[in-house]
Amino acid sequence: MNNHEQYVLSPARQLTNVEQELVWKKPLSHKDSEEELRICNEIKRNWNRGEMKIANILLEGDAGSGKTQLAKALSADLGLPYTKVTCFADMDKSDIIGAILPVISSDRIETMEPAEQIVLKALYENDGFQSAAEILMNVLGVTQEQAALKMKQLLKRLQQNTKGEEVEYRFYPSEIVRAYQKGYLLEIQEPTVIRDAAVLMALNSALELDGSINLPTEIIRRHPDFIAVITTNRSYAGTRPLNESLRDRVQHTEKMDLPTKEIMIERAISKTGYKDEKVLDVLAEMIIVLDRTARVNAIKGVAGMRSFFYWVDAVAGGASAKESLYHKVIYKITTDSEEIKLLEEALNNHGLLAGLDKVEIELKKKRIFDEIEIRTWGNIDDTDFEHDKKEEEQGIALKKSADSDESTSQASDDSTDMESSDMGEEGTPQYHQVNPEALSDETKQKDRDFRKKLNRDAREVVSESIHKKVKLIVHRPDFGIESQQEYINLSKELMPVIREIAKKTLPLLEHETSSEFARNQFYGSKFQADSVAYRDFRYFAKKLPPTESPSLVVGLRVDESASMSAFGRLSAAKRAVIAVYEFCQICHIPILINGDTADASKLEQMSIYAYTDFDKPDSNDRFRLMGIRARSNNRDGMALRIMADRLAASQQRTKLLISISDGQPKAMEDYTGNYAIKDMQQTIDEYERKGITFLAAAIGQDKDVINQIYGNERFLDITNLTELPAKLVRIIARYL
Repeated sequence: MNNHEQYVLSPARQLTNVEQELVWKKPLSHKDSEEELRICNEIKRNWNRGEMKIANILLEGDAGSGKTQLAKALSADLGLPYTKVTCFADMDKSDIIGAILPVISSDRIETMEPAEQIVLKALYENDGFQSAAEILMNVLGVTQEQAALKMKQLLKRLQQNTKGEEVEYRFYPSEIVRAYQKGYLLEIQEPTVIRDAAVLMALNSALELDGSINLPTEIIRRHPDFIAVITTNRSYAGTRPLNESLRDRVQHTEKMDLPTKEIMIERAISKTGYKDEKVLDVLAEMIIVLDRTARVNAIKGVAGMRSFFYWVDAVAGGASAKESLYHKVIYKITTDSEEIKLLEEALNNHGLLAGLDKVEIELKKKRIFDEIEIRTWGNIDDTDFEHDKKEEEQGIALKKSADSDESTSQASDDSTDMESSDMGEEGTPQYHQVNPEALSDETKQKDRDFRKKLNRDAREVVSESIHKKVKLIVHRPDFGIESQQEYINLSKELMPVIREIAKKTLPLLEHETSSEFARNQFYGSKFQADSVAYRDFRYFAKKLPPTESPSLVVGLRVDESASMSAFGRLSAAKRAVIAVYEFCQICHIPILINGDTADASKLEQMSIYAYTDFDKPDSNDRFRLMGIRARSNNRDGMALRIMADRLAASQQRTKLLISISDGQPKAMEDYTGNYAIKDMQQTIDEYERKGITFLAAAIGQDKDVINQIYGNERFLDITNLTELPAKLVRIIARYL
């Protein structure tokens, strides 16, 4: 009998097909932990013992210690459908219970905003399986907190505009109510962030073993199979001590620390695909020692499983194990010099730094062997090695200066085999073979001049900021046949969705007219006194003809830090920029797409990659996008400032700047923590006053920090990376 059969709580219960899909399936690499087996045994032993029944579990520990993984594993062991709710600071009782929404006539729906029409239609067509918040999250591409706020606003508007007609009401239960009534395993994430004590009181009564929830339509009793798993971080910013009465209703608690080294290695192999157990053993041991040392010395950072995964992934990608130790683990714990010394001493005392040096030597030998082995597929002679050496030297030279003639690859200038002829039928990118002639000297010179202009403008923008001493280079990436083919392959699957969204958007553009006056002009017929404070001489407004549309310009910033290589983020980012780029091409929306990284070298502390530019549109820009890479650190405030300044100077009425990022800002020497966060927030405040709308698509482990930086109203929590392209395109469409 396997564990799944041993611990199933209600073998006679018949789950629906949909519910069976919600029961978590353990991957083959999953290894049962001591905590998992202990909880399962306790629940099973006490399941039919009345008041001794264990149905409320608390998992408390550091981020990355496996709390959610354990909650999902319990779903598989106990045979219960898994669902979750993530708590937020402004959560209220309606988020716990659900919302009552009036069902209004189709005539009245037609008078509402397009976004509200879409939401109401989705709600009315719902079969009752999804909660209202979940529906809004899917339709609008927003976070749970934003969905809850939108629901409250929609409800208020509908109630204020009944116009005396008789209204039918429908109750939409929350995810908590659905799990409570149907007997699911519900993970309640981070209830310690909730500010309103009354909300926690509502949870208290629900968690009683014989508890009930008073709904507006009925009183529902707790399903016998319902299990609540509360997961919360320990001593994190924004969290409070867990409410005492809520803690008292918990029958079993686990203190979640790092798992055993064997389980760490198993999970790393599963997550990254890297299977060198000798290397993994050393890395895991170092994480354990660093975690223990940080606790003993009251260092606030965390050396957890996430740090371990990113470090292993970097080593698997060819990075130096010792160098990436700092960028992936130590600097995440602390950047304080004295605290770093304590961590290094602990590693030295355990002989782990020496062990890491041995790992480095072994990895280098392996790479050399692999290179020699690859060469045996062709003819080996000295000329091959000379050719490689020249290419390698040229590759290094390319990074020296974007202003030099050699800063872009000559190969792509002379060997372009394909090009795009803009859009074909139904907005599909069209490609055809062309004569691979070399670009003319005049064209090359224009490209160089444009690249120099980008560098001058970017350096001027940051010359009065905290980044004025940072060595900056703006690159204009090239592309080759591989880039073209990669773009064609990725765009094939995305274009049907993009065309469908564009098809619904284009009719709106036909009727769009720009505002009577374009503001922030150097000259015009109308003086703007409120613009004098900016001291940029753009004090006038100019009357515009009614045909100038669309009135939107889009900037897309892509974080190219090293951690983007993990968990499919880089692929998701590429698919997202393709979707946004092609949508903007179909709708004729000016688009600016930049990537950025920091600390490429001492002579290039900040690198900007200008993939597309509305001042110099090129149909081949779509191929440049395939140059997006996971590179080094990230200096977000500088990147945002450069892009925001370009958008602020544009003529469009709406200026939207979206940042795709997987982590908080961190660059040498001291651009990290509160210093970097404050810089980003000041940049956002400054350019919002100039008309820039900021949005942050968070796709990594630092979502809470990104949320803190940008604020709830600008934050997009992209949990499912496959949904990122369509969500971004729909968001842009809404701004039209």
